[in-house]
Amino acid sequence: MKVTRFFKAFILFASFSLSAQTAQEIAKIYCDLDRVPDFNYSVLLLENIEKNGKSEVLEVKQYGSGVDNGLKNVAFDFVAPASVKGMRVLQLEKLKKADDRWVYQPKLRQSRRIPMTERTKQFGGTEFTYNDMTIRNDDEDKNVIVDANAKITVGDYSYTCWKMRSDPYKRSEVEYHYRVSWFDKKTYIPVRIEFYDIKDKLIKTYECLKIEMVKGKTGIEYPLRRKNVITNLKTGRKTVATVKEFVFDEPISDGYFTQNWLTTGKAPKGKAKK
Repeated sequence: MKVTRFFKAFILFASFSLSAQTAQEIAKIYCDLDRVPDFNYSVLLLENIEKNGKSEVLEVKQYGSGVDNGLKNVAFDFVAPASVKGMRVLQLEKLKKADDRWVYQPKLRQSRRIPMTERTKQFGGTEFTYNDMTIRNDDEDKNVIVDANAKITVGDYSYTCWKMRSDPYKRSEVEYHYRVSWFDKKTYIPVRIEFYDIKDKLIKTYECLKIEMVKGKTGIEYPLRRKNVITNLKTGRKTVATVKEFVFDEPISDGYFTQNWLTTGKAPKGKAKK
């Protein structure tokens, strides 16, 4: 899996022909887009909204680095509210094998590796799962274009998309039977994803409510998924994720992507490898 499915910047590869692409090619481009920027830092607001309207906002700092042989490492630091403060998650992408994922629980004062069997569970008590926090590799699914010119409106914006069905080869590793995605033809970003169970019942939806063009420290411009929402149709609960602050292309210390940071929350100063 490719790390950090959402809250990341993506850049277009304009040299590809939009009219002749296969489903696998589109999926591969989407996977490859998370190779940039090399570094990203953001402050995320995750608002959990219950069916009765009651809500709670979590604040999370995210650190990302993708300069180690092109592999992406991501660290999440929960800073508020008090119930989750001190919780940290570390995701290290591996070449040709499953990513390493670790979580530190401050109440237990210990960290543990997250096994594949638990990656369908909630991420920090939100409606996002650990699987949702990744981009699936293009060869992990059988992808088929359902509609090459699908029109869809998400939030206040309308898009022309590739509508694609994706069936995972290893269904035991995910919490759904298959998913249907609408990939915006301008950015390759999925603006809506529907998740179905084995009975073809819609169980969860993801929507990108706002895509904003932003610039990194190097002047490169990226489309940023500024606001997203994921809804659990079984419970009526949803999580709205908003990027409050961000910095792209400014080197981040390698110390954030270590077991020492995971357990202490402290990263020694130092330049990241380029």
